[in-house]
Amino acid sequence: MAWSVNPSTDIVTFLMETGFLYGDMQKHQEARDVFKGVRAILPNSEVPEVALGMIAFQLGDFECAARHYRRALELNPRSAWAYAHLCELALFQTNREQARAHLKTAIDIDPRGDYGRLARALLDFVDVVRFQ
Repeated sequence: MAWSVNPSTDIVTFLMETGFLYGDMQKHQEARDVFKGVRAILPNSEVPEVALGMIAFQLGDFECAARHYRRALELNPRSAWAYAHLCELALFQTNREQARAHLKTAIDIDPRGDYGRLARALLDFVDVVRFQ
């Protein structure tokens, strides 16, 4: 017997917000559990993958974060959100050129949207970051 779940957008939004709230509260395992649950019911969506990457990033597990962000891009190669997080990861790994490339991709994908605007603002930031 196969199970089929088709949650409403409101339910998915509620679950994602719950996961983000857990992350903000430093309850990383709970956040991870929520995002894994969303991934289970929406296996073709990049959204829970990016969220799982964000939790890994918060925990300092940059390799795991990169895997989640790249998996998100496999699911949706036009995810400006995933590219924005890859930029953040590249900055923490002191790779300014890679960060800039990810931002330019995000801008190309979402020139007038929220992530495009964020990416344009971050381009200035990338140029002033000093690595020690």
